[in-house]
Amino acid sequence: MTLLLLAKLIVAPAFVVAVTLFGRRLGPAAAGMLAAFPVVGGPILGLIVAEQGATFGATAALAGAVGAGTTMAFTLVYARLAPRLDPFACLAVSYTFFGVATWALGFVAIGVAVAVIVPITTWAVVLRVFPVPDGPLPLVTPSRWDLPARAFTTMALVLAITGVARALGPKLAGLITPAPIATAVLAVFTHRQAGPDAVAVLLRSLTRGLASFTSFFVANGLLLTHVDPVLSFTASLGVAIVVQAIVLKFGIALPHRRV
Repeated sequence: MTLLLLAKLIVAPAFVVAVTLFGRRLGPAAAGMLAAFPVVGGPILGLIVAEQGATFGATAALAGAVGAGTTMAFTLVYARLAPRLDPFACLAVSYTFFGVATWALGFVAIGVAVAVIVPITTWAVVLRVFPVPDGPLPLVTPSRWDLPARAFTTMALVLAITGVARALGPKLAGLITPAPIATAVLAVFTHRQAGPDAVAVLLRSLTRGLASFTSFFVANGLLLTHVDPVLSFTASLGVAIVVQAIVLKFGIALPHRRV
């Protein structure tokens, strides 16, 4: 078992459990903003750099930033389908859209400009058409098996997506690094327990928060080949925190009406 896979198997389920507990206290909107932070993607990128070197890592980082755009497509498709389909049908269709978008981006030469323009454009468009519930969200009492089930499901998705990535080559593997693993688990469990309105709130907030995720990867793509990786990751984390703070402070991309 590689360090990369081991990290995914430990970090991703722990992160899902932490976000779930956070969301129970503060609601799905707060959970979505936390879920978008590069807590899983950051360590994975760090291990890629450790195993493959800074140059490879910089390329993977830019691909990861572009991959944030495909995750946004995943969240929009899931939220739009949630009122009409069951969670697993929503998941299947959303992953299909994610896979097709990732495959299409495999034909695009990914540089800094693409890594900035694709996710920013997608972010702006997706949030304009995201569903906005206008009623109160239901109160949910989770079972005692809820957290273990979320952790186990996350591990299963990690193994499945990692297995697919091995067969794709470095470019597509980089694009699939930010695959919606934690996002998918949080969406399905929220949908099953609290309904389509709650999952729409969760995923819209998560999509808003992906601005920080994208900025983290773009910053590393710019810095990794010029400075020590520790400095690159530290500075990129600072950039992500600042971007997240700006989005929250100024209410950027908050919904103003039901669409």
